[in-house]
Amino acid sequence: MNTTGAWKGWISYSSAPGGKNHLSPDMRAEVERREAERTKQQGRLVCEVSVRVYEHDVMPQVSFPAGSVLGVESDPSDIAAAVARARDAMADWR
Repeated sequence: MNTTGAWKGWISYSSAPGGKNHLSPDMRAEVERREAERTKQQGRLVCEVSVRVYEHDVMPQVSFPAGSVLGVESDPSDIAAAVARARDAMADWR
């Protein structure tokens, strides 16, 4: 693990039991601290936007998991604004 304070790259740990068991207690604490910090900075989940891409078709979808800010009864303009944010983020994917 990079101990200089500037992590590079992307690492994901499973939330399943044992997902971080291979880490030392200090490393595990640092990963959990950073996860909590990132979660706080992100704020509440607004909705989930996904697109399945097939050879001859695409299937866009917006879903509203339990506890998300938006729901099926939300103002369509609020949902469209969330989809626009997702589109902008995907434009910068690389």
